[in-house]
Amino acid sequence: MKINLIDIGAVEGLDQPWKNHADRVGHLLSFEPNDAPLLTGNHWKYNTAVWNYNGEGTFYVSGPNGVGSSLLRHNEAWVRAHYEQLKQQGDLRFNQTWFERSRVQRTVQAQVRTLDTVLAEIAPPGNGPRFHFLKSDTQSGEGFVLQGAQQFLRRDCLGLELEMFRYPMYEGVLLEDEVIAHLEGLGFEQIGWTGYLYSFHAACDRLFVKKHPANADEAELIGLIKKVYAPQGPERLIKQPTAWQKWKRQVRRWLPV
Repeated sequence: MKINLIDIGAVEGLDQPWKNHADRVGHLLSFEPNDAPLLTGNHWKYNTAVWNYNGEGTFYVSGPNGVGSSLLRHNEAWVRAHYEQLKQQGDLRFNQTWFERSRVQRTVQAQVRTLDTVLAEIAPPGNGPRFHFLKSDTQSGEGFVLQGAQQFLRRDCLGLELEMFRYPMYEGVLLEDEVIAHLEGLGFEQIGWTGYLYSFHAACDRLFVKKHPANADEAELIGLIKKVYAPQGPERLIKQPTAWQKWKRQVRRWLPV
């Protein structure tokens, strides 16, 4: 049994832990506005942004290789107003360079689609693969992605990994409490997270699964998701670095930026 995976924000291909469990992935539907579209075998790759409407949107490109890009602007005014408090949290070096890294390098008019619209085209009910899992890392847009994926969430989705923000690092971002409450209302439960990460410890990734599977097949697929992520310890931490990765991270702290 394999997981059919939706990957939104696939700027560098599959992320961990799926990168190490590619044999567990069946069909893959990915989205990355900065890349060329692709259709090969069981992989569909769209060069569109995913949001809560169909049309066009302004894509704000920032960060190395565009990894900080979003349909929302960085909330520079809020960060400046709260910087004395924020700078005490997270990695000092990243905090000090946040304004530089968040500077908009250029804007791009990008095609915007809802996830429900795309799935209706490539996988209508009864005539295409059922996608089971959504991983979304859009640099602030997860709440809006979910607003445009209501049919998927109610009908097919068994699990999600979402980047969430506890601080308004982007203008208009939906904060984690609101997104979590929405998912719980749809019958999902959180079973793991990364802990707070990145500049100012402002964001984290959270893992959710459907609380009550409808049948044995759904229960087996949810079990597979849990094995792939393998939450650890009392905090149910996921995507934790290996000892080798931790050592490399420590070495980088002593290197020039």
